[in-house]
Amino acid sequence: METILVTGCTGFIGYHLIPKLIKKYNVIGLSTSKNPQLKTTQIKADITKIDKKTLPSKISKIIHLAAISDVDYCQKNPINSSKVNIIGTQKILELARSNDSQVIFLSTAHVFGTPKNNPINENFQKHPQSIYAATKLAGEALCESYSNSYGLNIGVARLFSVFGPNSPKHTVTENIIKQIISKKIIKLGNLKSKRDFLYVTDAINAILLIMKKNHRYNEYNIGNEKSYSINQICTILKNISKKEFTIKIFKTKIRKNDSIKLVSDSSKLRKLGWSPKTSVPKGLRLTYDWYLNNSNG
Repeated sequence: METILVTGCTGFIGYHLIPKLIKKYNVIGLSTSKNPQLKTTQIKADITKIDKKTLPSKISKIIHLAAISDVDYCQKNPINSSKVNIIGTQKILELARSNDSQVIFLSTAHVFGTPKNNPINENFQKHPQSIYAATKLAGEALCESYSNSYGLNIGVARLFSVFGPNSPKHTVTENIIKQIISKKIIKLGNLKSKRDFLYVTDAINAILLIMKKNHRYNEYNIGNEKSYSINQICTILKNISKKEFTIKIFKTKIRKNDSIKLVSDSSKLRKLGWSPKTSVPKGLRLTYDWYLNNSNG
C-alpha cells in the first residue's frame, strides 16, 4: 500500500480529504496539532523544522495543505507567514526530492490579484496584491523550479473560494452563517465583491483527480466557473435559514486591493474528466445545516 503524507492534515481541506484517502492509502498526517477524529497516523511538528528524520521514508505522494491562509493575519504578520508558506513549502519539496515523491501543492486564486478579464485560465498574469497571495505565488515558483530541476511530478491545485462544513473562521461563508445562526444584525464588508464559490467535496475530487492524472509540472484552476456576490450569498442563506436579519456594512471589514470579481476557467481540469457536482445553493444548504447542528448556541 502506498504511503501518502498530508501536511496541514487537521485543517479544512484535510478534514474532508483524509477520510477518502485512507480507503486506498497508508496516510500520514503532519500538523502543529492533532485531531482524534482523523483515523490515521498523525505527527505533530513544525513544518519549517522538519527533515528526513521527522518522517518515515518511502513516501510516494505528498499533498501539501499546510499554510497560513488567513489573508488578514498574513498582512499583519508577513515574516511568520512567509516562513511557514515559503520555507515550509521548500522543506516539503526537499523531502519529495529525497523520496522522488509526487507533490500536490494547494495554491489560491489570490495569486491573480485583480484580473482585467474573466474567466481566468492558468496562463493569466499573476499580480498578487496581498502577502498571502505573494507567499503562495512563491510556493508555485518553487514547485515549478523543483520539477524542472529534479524531474518531480508536481501539480498545483489552485483553489478559488472553497466552502463547506468546518471551514476556517476567516472565510466569508463561515462568517455569514455563524452570524445568521446567532444574531439578527450581520456585520460584513464589501457586498458587491464577486467570487467563484465551490463546494468542498468538488474541490476534494479535483485534488484526487490531479493526483491520479498529473505528470511533471502542471497548474490547475479549480472553481465552479460562476460568480456570486457576497450579497447574493446572503440572499441564498436568508432563504435557506428562513431568518430575518439586517446587514450592516463596516468599512474596517473591507480589504484594501480586494478583487472586484474572480471567475475560474477550469477547462484544463474538465478535460481530465472533472466537473463540479454540487450547486452553490445546495452546498450552502449543506453547510448551513452542518453549522446549525454543530452550533453551541
